[in-house]
Amino acid sequence: MCFRKLFSLLALASALTAGEAARAATSLPNIVVILSDDLGYGSINSYGADPKLVQTPNIDRLAKEGRRFTDANTTSSVCSPTRYSLLTGRYCWRTTEKHGVLSTFSPLHIESTRLNMASLLKKHGYTAAAVGKWHLGYGTATDNPNWRTDYTAELSPGPLDIGFDYHFAVPANHGDLTGVFVENRFVYGLRSGKMPEGVKIADLGPDEAQNFQDSYGPEDTEGGRGNILPLDAPRRKNDRVMAQLTLKATRWIEQQPEDKPFFLYFTPVAAHNPITPDKDIAGKSPAGLYGDWINELDRSVGAILETLEKKGVAQNTLVLFTSDNGGVLKTDGDTPQTQAYKAGLKVNGALRGRKHDVWEGGFKVPFMVRWPGQVPAGSTSNEMISLVDILATTAEIVGEPLPSAEKAAEDSRSFLAALKGDAKSPVRNDMIVHSSDGVYAIRKGPWKWVEGVPAEGIKAAAKKLNASQFRPQLFDTKDDPAEEKDVSAAHPEVVEELRTLLVRYRDGGYSRELPPAVVKQTEKTVATMEKAPGGIVLEADLQEFPKAPWVARKDNWTARDGGLWGSQLAKDKNGAVMRVPVSLTDGVIDYEIAFDGANRHSLRIEWGDKKGSFRVEVSPEAVGLTKNPSPGEAKEAIGRIARKPVKLAQKTWYPVRITFKGDKATVQVNDAVIEGTHAVLGEPKNALNFLVFESSAGFRNLRVTN
Repeated sequence: MCFRKLFSLLALASALTAGEAARAATSLPNIVVILSDDLGYGSINSYGADPKLVQTPNIDRLAKEGRRFTDANTTSSVCSPTRYSLLTGRYCWRTTEKHGVLSTFSPLHIESTRLNMASLLKKHGYTAAAVGKWHLGYGTATDNPNWRTDYTAELSPGPLDIGFDYHFAVPANHGDLTGVFVENRFVYGLRSGKMPEGVKIADLGPDEAQNFQDSYGPEDTEGGRGNILPLDAPRRKNDRVMAQLTLKATRWIEQQPEDKPFFLYFTPVAAHNPITPDKDIAGKSPAGLYGDWINELDRSVGAILETLEKKGVAQNTLVLFTSDNGGVLKTDGDTPQTQAYKAGLKVNGALRGRKHDVWEGGFKVPFMVRWPGQVPAGSTSNEMISLVDILATTAEIVGEPLPSAEKAAEDSRSFLAALKGDAKSPVRNDMIVHSSDGVYAIRKGPWKWVEGVPAEGIKAAAKKLNASQFRPQLFDTKDDPAEEKDVSAAHPEVVEELRTLLVRYRDGGYSRELPPAVVKQTEKTVATMEKAPGGIVLEADLQEFPKAPWVARKDNWTARDGGLWGSQLAKDKNGAVMRVPVSLTDGVIDYEIAFDGANRHSLRIEWGDKKGSFRVEVSPEAVGLTKNPSPGEAKEAIGRIARKPVKLAQKTWYPVRITFKGDKATVQVNDAVIEGTHAVLGEPKNALNFLVFESSAGFRNLRVTN
């Protein structure tokens, strides 16, 4: 009897605990983050867009009923890095992505063990969904140089492996090469593929049929690209992508239980290229199709807000609207953005620059938050904040202490006090931004210092086009918000302070707080190799331009600094080339290489009577071994045999050794080694071609032995 009473009391206590947990969960706000794509600072009415050109009443409603920030910034001026930062609270340049964006075929970029918004909120009882443009990769890469995301198979790990419960997405970009949607772990509506037994792919609903088409061609892609994936699945219809994403997002909200809070990460494709407004909107904006596209984004936001109201949860939902980077600004040509510009739309307001740039037009974005009863309606904040701060702010809202800065959310600082309007001190004293070309800039107070050094691997055309961004400079963004005057000469002490702070944050591993000063090793470790044994087939120190049988144009090659340096000229479509005959089957090719801005070097090795070839590729970032198309094969018939990342410093001589034995080759560049097997590697080799792409690379001490 006593045992029964004890059991009953324990059951009652358990029920009370569960009830308290449920009540605690329902007291937490629902969170909806709407991250638009390429929407510039001046593209909506509440940030200065002319209502005669575009009309954004739904987005502006968030400003009227909540708080508008005038100094909100993305971490990057392109999309993938900012999306990574928003979800993880970490600058993306701390990962392998040092410039540009992820490929359509990249693996999942967010580590499955890393704290992110979905995994954090899941601990507090939230259900989470990621609906819209993803562009953060799927799967795990292997050592196979031909690995890439396989859209015919299970797309895992993916969003469901980092905390999301539901996922519906455009895999990379609007107009990407997939032409499909992804739902959870598979291409949506996939009819044939590598599906595990028992997996049932969802059928399209009757209300979705109009959002799809039977085929998807180059005309549907951004820039009219070919090589579209041959997937057996319903194809996206560009002018209905926004409708389909909005349908999935609103339907998911409607399905959420009342006793659990939810988190929706909604990422519309507007206003990214291609510009494809729905037929019922197209042609109505005086700013042309681009204005229509912005209006469709606004309609989508309106549908989200209406769904929250119909469900009766609007009063307990925090809605945050922003963009992943600045807008695409085009002033010439015949593009939708050009037409909008000529009509008077100032995509990025009065800011300098655009998407991709290190200027403010690449980073400063609209940012508004509505949270009834918590955020003062109709208010404005001039606080400097970053999208990387959203994670720390979310953590404070749900009462979750962040791990130490060394472990997670390395660069995220909560702006909850600024959100509520009761901040006693600035959210941030400083902030780092990063351009598509890998140029760092740091802001502190009114000052912005641009380091001006692009990432390795940036092509010569970009260096020429963006030369104004590739030098150190200082701006007073308060007195000169358009960044027109470099004042570094007048304020060397500010330059030194910001330069030192940038280096400390970058090398220290985090910026949520000031890390200890790190003394980086400046030594360049260069491997040493013993001379390969065997008879000498060819030897050249390359201290000067070689004589016959070497063949090359002298205007591409210069003898200097102890080697022979090649540079690709504008007229050279295939790079700077220097060729020498050789007779080798099994044996070793040794030489040294140094980079001085070159994008990459290829050693193209000719084999057999039919002049087939393969190549050893060396760049400051990777070494690879690749079979070239044989005579009669299509240009696309290349075969990656092996590949590995490396890190080579500029203007440093590194050893290269290529060893052939039968159909196997071993390539060593400094201390990195790759191996590959292919029939062509065992063929008699009859010529070496030293190629340099862009800028300059040097060679010396060539030695071929058998």
